[in-house]
Amino acid sequence: MSFLQELATKASAVDFAQLPGEVIEEARYCLLDALGCGLLGSSTPEGRAIVAALKELSGNGSVPVWGTNISLPAESSVMACGSFCHLRELDDVHYAIVHPGAVCVPVAVAVAQENALTYKDLLLAIVIGYEVMIRIAKSINFLNHRRLGWHATATCGSFGAAAAAAKLLRLDASMFTWALGICGSRTGGTWAFSADNAMSKRLHPGQAARDGLTSAYLAKHGITGPAHVLDAEDGGFFRVASQSWNVEDLTRRWGEVWAITEIEYKWYAACKSVHSPIEAARQIFLKVKHSRRPNYTDIKQITVKVNSTALAMAGRMFKRGSVVSAQLSIPYGVAVGLLGGEGSAADYTEDKTNQPEIYELAKKVKVCSLEEFDQLRASQHKSAAELEVEWMDGHLETVRVADPKGTVYNPLSREELVNKFLSLASPVLGLKQAERISEVVIGGSTSLAASDLIGLLALKGE
Repeated sequence: MSFLQELATKASAVDFAQLPGEVIEEARYCLLDALGCGLLGSSTPEGRAIVAALKELSGNGSVPVWGTNISLPAESSVMACGSFCHLRELDDVHYAIVHPGAVCVPVAVAVAQENALTYKDLLLAIVIGYEVMIRIAKSINFLNHRRLGWHATATCGSFGAAAAAAKLLRLDASMFTWALGICGSRTGGTWAFSADNAMSKRLHPGQAARDGLTSAYLAKHGITGPAHVLDAEDGGFFRVASQSWNVEDLTRRWGEVWAITEIEYKWYAACKSVHSPIEAARQIFLKVKHSRRPNYTDIKQITVKVNSTALAMAGRMFKRGSVVSAQLSIPYGVAVGLLGGEGSAADYTEDKTNQPEIYELAKKVKVCSLEEFDQLRASQHKSAAELEVEWMDGHLETVRVADPKGTVYNPLSREELVNKFLSLASPVLGLKQAERISEVVIGGSTSLAASDLIGLLALKGE
């Protein structure tokens, strides 16, 4: 039995009754958070463009596109919704540098709806999708995988999507393996978007969702996939996409610690590498706002120290008018924080990125790496930052942040998670409908039909 077969066998055998209460609770939170991010994404210009393109390509279908009154074929709907979730960088994240909610949740929702399944089935599929996706990301040596230029949400995401769909389709261990093998034999997604601030990163979760969904249905109908897709001597995914890996980690301590309990819910609408710098900047702003004007002309220079991976991912200056580049820019996040911004979605708009004071202040930011933070990233999975601000009169302020709001060490409360969802969903669906969704997701009976929830995601009155 290959390591992939062992993983598929364990995943296919899990029953809802085996899941600890905390795991089920986290699945509810992950579902709510992904729905909120996706609903926000549906209202953006990019979101509308994605739907228009997919509708032109595939025509109408039976699977609703969140936040709209449009239904598309399943593979197009999950691509749209998965992309929606990632459009404003607020979707959940794991320290293995993956965003599982944007990939797994749209697939689980679509398959549950298409097959008239229950809320219990939906939650179980989310748990399994997260588990498979994150275990593969951990096993590949995610830091090395990223340094080689890969985007793990894209490369590892299709495995999570295939696993979520396979669970809902009740595939046996052999077919489950085929589903993972099929998607793994063609998975991909690189970090090349950062060179010119292209929008392709936003599509990666949606594309992974689509590919995983298709792979599961192919496997259901007898199309086989390679059982050694991860470790084959010729063409194994791990060998192609990393310089070191450990396939034994795929099933190590199975069932002892569930990956979904390690999820972090984003408080700031930016790449995770920007969160500690933003929070440090906000702390300095709040400390000095009564004694010093929050004006970029008062500041001489700004130094930000982060780990080397964060430097590579987000250490660059942003491009004015580009939300994509701003969300991947530590200088932008620091400038926003020092000027009193909260780092919310409202701070990541085209108009905001064109503000002169943000641009001028960001130009004063120098980002460098610190070996201490590399060690902290590797040993404790923390993405820390040290921010030093020097004013023209020589005054210095220095702040270190290792556990920004939303991390597992500084988690959002249940109330904050619900409020985050309502803030994202209400402008799209209205407060009453958004509140009803949160009530069903957080407190709804697991015996409910999944369609009862899914029906609430549609835009009313059009």
